[in-house]
Amino acid sequence: MTHSVLVVDDEPVVRSFLVRVLEQAGYAAQAATNGREALQRLDESPYGVLLTDIKMDQLDGVQLLAQVRTRYPDMAVILLTGHATVQSAVEALRLGAHDYLLKPAKNEDVLNAVASGLEARARQRRTARLEQAAGEMLRVMQDNQEPDPRDTPVISCGSLRIDPEAFRATLDGEPLNLTPTEFRLLTAFAHEPGTALDYVRLVQLACGYTCTRQEAREIIGTHVLNLRKKLGGVAPNYPLYVESVRGVGYRLVPVEQR
Repeated sequence: MTHSVLVVDDEPVVRSFLVRVLEQAGYAAQAATNGREALQRLDESPYGVLLTDIKMDQLDGVQLLAQVRTRYPDMAVILLTGHATVQSAVEALRLGAHDYLLKPAKNEDVLNAVASGLEARARQRRTARLEQAAGEMLRVMQDNQEPDPRDTPVISCGSLRIDPEAFRATLDGEPLNLTPTEFRLLTAFAHEPGTALDYVRLVQLACGYTCTRQEAREIIGTHVLNLRKKLGGVAPNYPLYVESVRGVGYRLVPVEQR
């Protein structure tokens, strides 16, 4: 299978050099001259890795990273810069960059970073598939049981209603189309609205297994991002929102508690 890599750099020489290195290594490499063009290309075709310069006009690499993390959370993003600092590297990794390379980057460093990014992406997708399969199995097992309805009361949080027995959640009376993992995650939040739940505990409650804090942060972050979209966004008039608690985890904040 040939993996696609999108190279973004406003310097023609650097851009063509990176494309050539990647193509010689067997990748299908395409190029964009700036961040806005890159977003257009990403909307048009799937890519496994985004390799982008940081300093660009219109939309720089860090801004592009933020957009990509929102639109394509499993894409590996590698940042390139000619002016590296410890602070910029830490910020890039905090925002979700897979790697951070200093220009001029060696061929082997570029290829190693791309290969590592693809491997991380494949692991994340395998994890998501396993979680989905486990969730479906759990749902089948639950459907085959006959629990006492008194043991599974409907959970209310503002205009949110969750019926664990029916595996159904509504917001303002409208049904939410949730995956099994998202349903369990939202249920965990609704049990303790306004309370910050740490990453590891959220993975235990939503996914059913235990992992390291760093792994938990990455895993649950993707599910929270998808859940936010389905809850409607971040505008103040929305009924509830999953809020990040820096360094801790997340909490569900109903509108009446803001």
